[in-house]
Amino acid sequence: MKNEEISELLGKYAQNTISEEEKSVLFNHLNASSNVEFEKRLMEKDWDLFQSDETIGESKANKIFNEIVGEEEKKSFKLNFAWIGWAAVFLIAGFSTFYFLKPETQKITAKVNVAVVNVVAETEHKKIVLPDGSTVILNNGAVLLYPQHFDGNTREVTLKGEGYFDIVHDPAKPFIVYAGKVKTTVLGTAFNIKAIEGQKVVITVTRGKVSVQDHQKLLGVLTPNQQLTFDEKRKMPSLTKVISQEVVDWQAKDIFFEDITMKDAIEVLAKRFGTKITFVDDAGKNCRFTTTFQKGESLDEILQVITSFNNAAYVTKANEIFISGKDCNN
Repeated sequence: MKNEEISELLGKYAQNTISEEEKSVLFNHLNASSNVEFEKRLMEKDWDLFQSDETIGESKANKIFNEIVGEEEKKSFKLNFAWIGWAAVFLIAGFSTFYFLKPETQKITAKVNVAVVNVVAETEHKKIVLPDGSTVILNNGAVLLYPQHFDGNTREVTLKGEGYFDIVHDPAKPFIVYAGKVKTTVLGTAFNIKAIEGQKVVITVTRGKVSVQDHQKLLGVLTPNQQLTFDEKRKMPSLTKVISQEVVDWQAKDIFFEDITMKDAIEVLAKRFGTKITFVDDAGKNCRFTTTFQKGESLDEILQVITSFNNAAYVTKANEIFISGKDCNN
């Protein structure tokens, strides 16, 4: 079949306008082992054509998946890396529930019945706490896909755009990030990944050690203040020394308070600004709130916001801040 014909069938399948006969032709073609390289080129070309903001329910997502990998197809359906990547975008990226497909070096196997969360940082940075307690801060426009539970022997997520990862150490369960055409593996560390379409993938380590590979070979092992840049088209990795804190400065001023008590929030602020902050009494210490500061606000501006949230007040005397509040139910 011609490339244009396959691309047209993929488009019809994505839009749910494909006939049973056309669907059979498409599946038969994708199942043909001789088409691996063709599929790879085609899926890479069409990677972004089928992203959608549409949201569907779990039952419809299940139906689509079962159509693609039905009982008969499960026995012989061979999926290459490019097809899984494309399918993940078209079936998954805009959907509320989907199946997490895990790429391997030579063969792809589908891990079903794993609900995955799709988070998009649209116009502001977004902080995500993963199931294992690890955190990710997404830059504007970034997308992160991750399972609701890290089952099995690994912890795997998929990133598109830029994100800063701070990973909880677990030697029995490596943490893996798929971004662009590279795979970054860590046990527990902090690092930044920038994987924007049309640009080189850039990985920078601020703490610990990470290994980076594509689906063919190891590209490099990074330690703090090292950066790997990978040109996906030329397959050229480059390892350099950097000041990692400058690279991750885009999120350094962010303060995320999520369902936090006034007491804990004040401890964060006192450490961040190097200022002594004291509660006049215990009233209001346990009041909880959620808010985010991303514009480099001053301590005074932040205190104005959080005290107003919690019906409290503050005064500054001799370089020390005193907070007085009321119980949350008052």
